[in-house]
Amino acid sequence: MHAWWNDYRASWLGDYYQNVVAALLVALAMLPGAIAYSFIAGVSPTTSMISTSMMMIYMSFIGARTLLISAPSSGVSLIVVMITASYSLEMLAASIIVMGIVQVIFGYCRVSKAIKLIPVPVVIGFMNALGYLLFVSQLKHIFGHNLTTYLFAALSLLLIWFVPKWTTKIPAALLAIVLLTLLAFLTHADLQYVHDFADIKVEIPSFGLPALDWQAGTIIQAVLFGLMLATVGTIQTSLIAQMMDDLTGTTSDKDKETRGQGIANFLIGMFGGLAGCALVGQSKFMYFSGATTRLAMLIVGVVMGLFVFVLGPIVGQIPMVVLATVLIQVALKAFDPKTKTLIAKRRYFDFAMMVITFGLTIVTKNLALGVLTGTACYYLFKGAEKLWQHSQNS
Repeated sequence: MHAWWNDYRASWLGDYYQNVVAALLVALAMLPGAIAYSFIAGVSPTTSMISTSMMMIYMSFIGARTLLISAPSSGVSLIVVMITASYSLEMLAASIIVMGIVQVIFGYCRVSKAIKLIPVPVVIGFMNALGYLLFVSQLKHIFGHNLTTYLFAALSLLLIWFVPKWTTKIPAALLAIVLLTLLAFLTHADLQYVHDFADIKVEIPSFGLPALDWQAGTIIQAVLFGLMLATVGTIQTSLIAQMMDDLTGTTSDKDKETRGQGIANFLIGMFGGLAGCALVGQSKFMYFSGATTRLAMLIVGVVMGLFVFVLGPIVGQIPMVVLATVLIQVALKAFDPKTKTLIAKRRYFDFAMMVITFGLTIVTKNLALGVLTGTACYYLFKGAEKLWQHSQNS
């Protein structure tokens, strides 16, 4: 116990200035995604921003993987929109509460060992499907509108693509949002804005169970959605935690991370917020910005909370087309480059498994179902192949 406390205490100490600066940069970089993911999920931007703040504050204390950024993500948001499109926000809160409970159970059942069994082609299919669904979901904010919308889309993409070639100290997505929001305000551009889709107001969330009738049908639906959210969140978090282990040359307890995230999502659900999981780009940015301790994670959460109260009124003035281009860039980065390797090296079986996972996920819009089915097909075929080889050798 004493050794654990010394290690935990050490994870908060050292390089204070470096961690504060890195945390401010990461918080700024997370702001566009926090706003944009809210529209995928069908919730208010302030809800997403408050949820991001809460998740980072909780995980800075109870997370196992230091520097792992957790917040509302594209994978989770694509499931959340299935709930908000057909049910109420109370059903969403209930589903997130169930998600948190299931993740805690997953952690104690050491589900990370099972996640390691997910074949690489299935992971590639999962990432490609995630990118595709995110990409397609944003096209409605760009196409079918006026010439001004197309002009702002082009300007935003140019900034997002070319600013990193000039400097990496300023997040390109943030710069695009700031400059083009200012341009739209000064020119009174005929565009769709955030306030056209959501009522931007700052409210302190209250803690408690959602106001549902809690009939058998309601409970079953909440459990099913909660299982889907927990499965996608746990898979995504475990894969990204392993990536961070490889990047930092350290190890982390994936099951403990899952339990911590489950507790965080449970509390967020009780506050009526938006569920989250690990984010790959932001976690990498945290590391490369020079962060080394849990203090950086805590500061990211605190700063995101301050953004809600300081920037809440301004968020409504952001053009939707700019947020769409930010998410399109995120979607393009989600596509796994290993896809080309499968084709180049003529690994046709692996490519077929990737296509099955990708196709089923796209058709059903269910990330968890795509991964589970792809994994089952992979091992069924491998098992049948071994039986065939055994019969041939007998």
